[in-house]
Amino acid sequence: MRKGSMALWDRVGLNQFVGLQPWVWVQLESAEPPGPFPFMGGVAPEVVASLHEVHGILMSAVETAISDVFAHRTSVDDPAAGRRLEDAYAEVVQTRPRLRQHIRCGRNPDGTFVWEFTKDRQKSAVMNYAGLRIFNAATRQALPMGLDGPLSSGMGKLLGCLNGTRTVSEIRTLAMAAGRDAAPQLLHLLEQLDSHECLAVTDRSSVRTQWLDATRDRDTVHLGHAALMYRQQDRFLWFDPWLMPWFAESPVPSLWTSLLPEPAAVFLTHDHDDHVDPRTLLHLPKEVPVIVPSRKNRRTWYFDYLSLMRELGFTNVIELAHGEAWKFEGGQVTSVPFFGEDPCDLALPRNCYLISDRGHNTLVHADSGPTNDGHSAIEDGVITRLVEQHGPIATVYASQQQLKEIRSYAAHASLSHPGKWLDVGENGFLTNRYLSELMQHAQATLFVSYATGGADWYPDHLSFMFSDRNPARTSLLTAHWDPPESLRDVLAASGRQYHHGQALDIVRVPASGQVQIIPKNDAVAPRSLYQLDHEAPAFLQGAQQQHRNAS
Repeated sequence: MRKGSMALWDRVGLNQFVGLQPWVWVQLESAEPPGPFPFMGGVAPEVVASLHEVHGILMSAVETAISDVFAHRTSVDDPAAGRRLEDAYAEVVQTRPRLRQHIRCGRNPDGTFVWEFTKDRQKSAVMNYAGLRIFNAATRQALPMGLDGPLSSGMGKLLGCLNGTRTVSEIRTLAMAAGRDAAPQLLHLLEQLDSHECLAVTDRSSVRTQWLDATRDRDTVHLGHAALMYRQQDRFLWFDPWLMPWFAESPVPSLWTSLLPEPAAVFLTHDHDDHVDPRTLLHLPKEVPVIVPSRKNRRTWYFDYLSLMRELGFTNVIELAHGEAWKFEGGQVTSVPFFGEDPCDLALPRNCYLISDRGHNTLVHADSGPTNDGHSAIEDGVITRLVEQHGPIATVYASQQQLKEIRSYAAHASLSHPGKWLDVGENGFLTNRYLSELMQHAQATLFVSYATGGADWYPDHLSFMFSDRNPARTSLLTAHWDPPESLRDVLAASGRQYHHGQALDIVRVPASGQVQIIPKNDAVAPRSLYQLDHEAPAFLQGAQQQHRNAS
């Protein structure tokens, strides 16, 4: 039954805790159609649009050229293919005055090809949000909500506080104190959430205590895919949180923001959506420090983290350049250069992170790997210097993806040199040989394979996501890869451990210093965490009964 017109705080106790149900989430909607690369910086959006337009015009011709290779009408390494592409590109630009305003290209008398476009280090493709949409997976509702005027920072702050750790009184105070313009927006949102059964009210808030009981100091918890949570004494540091509301992508309960302890800081490695997820970030407390790659490490292009975080409502965003550190009592998190996963060689600023905590080191290597021209954390001496400065790195978290792709199909193809569109570029190419060398240089004892799924609640249609639900698809994608599990034997030969990470696994540092793997802990499973403070919802009780009857 829908709630009446009575306000939430007039119906429940002011000292009760309130938050979104884990199957409810909010997504922001832009004021105008987003461009091809939201928040891409270093070049004005209108120039990016021109580059993208040329690529779109030529794609049918590019695909015909690719088809000729498969039809055995030409070789893969046809030396004239790049030149033909360059000439076709110049022809498109020269016949369209609006494109000539932004792009200069053509062939010099000596045969070299010129390709230039206007750059501006201060410009980026900022999106402005003017509305939002409330999703309730249990009732299968999607509720649009327009806003009078631009989205206020208070909206992000309110959503970040609706995680079950604030009382009704605190939420009311936050909404009322937002100011004359913002307060009506927040009150309207609360009214919509309340009237559509999106809020959970309870007498206690036990999630943080449960996580403190289930983990120990210096534990690293795998939250699924590339998301990690590191316990530093009684605080928790999050890395690349891509979390899922219940039933958003799969019919199973999942880890969502309200089922985790609030982070003391959030670290983001790079600009891909599975590492910088606006939906997850929108539902985090906005006073939390967010550590991001720094523009100090840019060449031409960069991802405008500052603008994105400002739109989401964050107030403490820290750019951490390579070699700089975010310090805490007893240690620090150091920004480490991130290589590769860059088929078009844009070289955006990206970070890996080294957690150094009272003599124990953990490397969050993410998807970093060798670049197209052979640079890597090994080749460039990065890992050797880390060990010299901080000591051996006990645990390395790294992807085992081995992706290569024709550049013309890469996400950033239009921003790259047209003469290379038929080249093959790495998109995270981490072979067993590279990872074995990485472990040797790091003097590491444990390798954790992650960032390729690791939980049934993730979508399984992406090229880097693998699930037991579709083994034939996995076989198709990985038929020509080094078998991931074979790295176990390679590492064992030198006395090192291999672990294929799954959500809720814990890597623990006992007093002896030898890392241990604690398999999935049911005490912090999503359903168990929810039922600490709430009764199981009726639709879950029905599913449980059907499962018992079937067995």
